[in-house]
Amino acid sequence: MRSAKRRRCRSAMRILINDKAVDELTPKVAKSLMLSKVQSEVKARVRTPAEATEFYVSQTKRWFIILGGIAIVLMAAISIAGLSYEPRDAPVLIVGMLVIIGALLLFMVLLLRHRVRTWTARLKHRGEGLPPAGTAILLDDKALSVGADIFAWPALAIDQVELSQSSVQSGDASTVVHIIERLSVKAGPKSVTLDRAMLENGLLLVDNAWRKLGAATP
Repeated sequence: MRSAKRRRCRSAMRILINDKAVDELTPKVAKSLMLSKVQSEVKARVRTPAEATEFYVSQTKRWFIILGGIAIVLMAAISIAGLSYEPRDAPVLIVGMLVIIGALLLFMVLLLRHRVRTWTARLKHRGEGLPPAGTAILLDDKALSVGADIFAWPALAIDQVELSQSSVQSGDASTVVHIIERLSVKAGPKSVTLDRAMLENGLLLVDNAWRKLGAATP
C-alpha cells in the first residue's frame, strides 16, 4: 500500500531538470541524485535575498581559492622539476609560469563574475513560494514544521522538484549527477517551497524532506 502511494506521489509531481520539464523521474536519474547525509532532525531558517547572495558568493569564492591554490601548487612543482633538469631555462620557465598563473587568475575572476550574475538573475525565482525571511523550519520524524504550521508527513505530497544536472570527471570517464535545488510540497490547499540555497541548512533540509516523502526510492 505504501509503495503504491509512493508511485502516485512520483507520477503526480512536476519535474524540472536544468529548468526543462521532463515526463518522469526515471530510476537512472533517481540513482544519480547526490543526497546529503541522513538526519532525523534538521533545523533551518529562511534567508533574506541579501543573506543568500552573501553565502553563495562566499562559498563560491572559497571553492575557487581551493581549486586555484591546488593548480598553482601543481604548476610550481612542475616548474621546479623542470629547473632541476634545465637550470639554464630558468628565466623562460619562471616567466611562462607567471603568465599561466595570471591567465588562470583572470579566468577564475571572470568565471566568478559570471556565476554571480547568473545567481542574481535567478534570485527572484529562487525566492518564489518561500515562507517569509526569518521563518523557522523544523524537520523531524513526525512532521515538517514551517513557522506555526505543522504538516505531518502522511499529509504532505511533492508538487514539484527542480534538479540541476552536471558531470563529475573521474579519470577518463565522466558521471552524470543530479542535485535537488528546490522542492515544492503541499498539504491540501497549503503549499510551501524549500530551496537549498535560500535556507540555512538548506542542503540537509531539502534532501531529508525528499527522503521523508518516499520519493528517493526508484
